[in-house]
Amino acid sequence: MIKMDVYRMFRTKSMYVIWIILLASALITSFLSKIDYDAANKEWEKQQAVESQADTDTDMQAADVVNAQDIEEQQADNSNKEQLSQQNTDNVNIGMSVELPTEPGKKVTVMDVFFSNAQGKFYALFLVIFAVMFATADIKSGYIKNIGGQVSQRGMLIVSRAVALALFTAITFAGIFVFQAAANMLAFKCVVWGNWKEIIPYFLTELMLHYAFVLICMAIAVIIKNNVISMTLSVCLTMNIMSIVYALIDYVGNRVGLHNFNIYKYTVTGRMAMLPMNAGRDDVISSMCVAATFIVIMLSLSSYIFQKRDI
Repeated sequence: MIKMDVYRMFRTKSMYVIWIILLASALITSFLSKIDYDAANKEWEKQQAVESQADTDTDMQAADVVNAQDIEEQQADNSNKEQLSQQNTDNVNIGMSVELPTEPGKKVTVMDVFFSNAQGKFYALFLVIFAVMFATADIKSGYIKNIGGQVSQRGMLIVSRAVALALFTAITFAGIFVFQAAANMLAFKCVVWGNWKEIIPYFLTELMLHYAFVLICMAIAVIIKNNVISMTLSVCLTMNIMSIVYALIDYVGNRVGLHNFNIYKYTVTGRMAMLPMNAGRDDVISSMCVAATFIVIMLSLSSYIFQKRDI
């Protein structure tokens, strides 16, 4: 069954159409990010010029004061960076936002762009669109009825599709990461990969989270059995529509005594947005646990429903 679903997936024209649109969108996003990056750099250069002129016109005592202020500003900046993850948790906006983490004056790396797109659920949008299309393609056809009648455990058909989607997710992630290097060359005129000690754990963790998200959307499609509704709900999930529900749950949790409770930390989409670029061991483990939990639950739920349902 797995070979059959993998073969059928690679014979699906929609997969290649989605890949082409994804690559074109990634290229356009890179050029748009270049515009924002150049604007931020110009502002930074103006500030540097003003500070340099001020340092030239002051005496040694004034320079010492300026240096002390610089140290305080640097400490404040470091404090702001440490609070970034918490701010992402507390201020979840509806919609999709892609912002480069690159500091002014530094080169934009492939990892910078990949991080901003993954964090903003840009890749997730294309993954779930295909997942819903693939999961619902044969549900109402005679093909699935014939196959379902030949196996004792119809739930294995869902597992087979999940394996095919795992392959699709891995190929898409690896492909877009490599393509981003070409996009960086065209948009930023350079290719700098970034720190591989940061890239590998972040890439693998986001891959796991995105696969869990794909299975969530597949489960929605299997349960609802309606392509349009399933697609709409899946796209809404990538746009943080559920943040409204999460805010309500957090409010109720705080009212009953669960202080500082934040359900966003225990969701797949929440972990996608919260995972820092230089993910530490605790970040990776907690995110992997959340992803694995949702993978098991979604596979079990969709397989059970498909097994009990009359096809």
